[in-house]
Amino acid sequence: MRKSVKRVIAVTATAAVLGAAGTAAYAAWIAKGEGNAYAKAGQAQDLKITEATTAATLYPGATGDSVIKIKNPNSYPVEINTIKWTPSDGVTATPLSGSTCINTGIYFGDFSTGTIGSDGLLSGLALQLGAGETKTFKLTDSVRMINNSEDGCQGATFSIPVKVTGASAAK
Repeated sequence: MRKSVKRVIAVTATAAVLGAAGTAAYAAWIAKGEGNAYAKAGQAQDLKITEATTAATLYPGATGDSVIKIKNPNSYPVEINTIKWTPSDGVTATPLSGSTCINTGIYFGDFSTGTIGSDGLLSGLALQLGAGETKTFKLTDSVRMINNSEDGCQGATFSIPVKVTGASAAK
């Protein structure tokens, strides 16, 4: 073969190799970009307090337990830290049929250390509610019936309006 033909073959082969390499390099190019990621916070929904039943533990001069049933409609867990009753909100009695119970003598608060209570506040709680969960909690020594309760309050059920406060408990 002549020298010029060999040179043409060599140049053509080199061009073919470089062309293939260029195609491979094209496929491996680095792509970059900048921008923002987005997220949106949900909105907290109010906890719901519904009717709960309890055992009869009260009589004049006694401290007893109450129960509270709470629904967490949120998509995250909640820990309840305080439950507050405002004495001016009163207490509603549902007496037995044929009885009246206007002067209930019922007080709500922390009576674990004495008969004075805590002015309607239960604090330092750690009541856990999962996302979407409804749960009943027993509140030990949280209700006191003083000595001026009417005789018609025997067997009555008492409804105590309270406000609960908590915070998200997601880990």
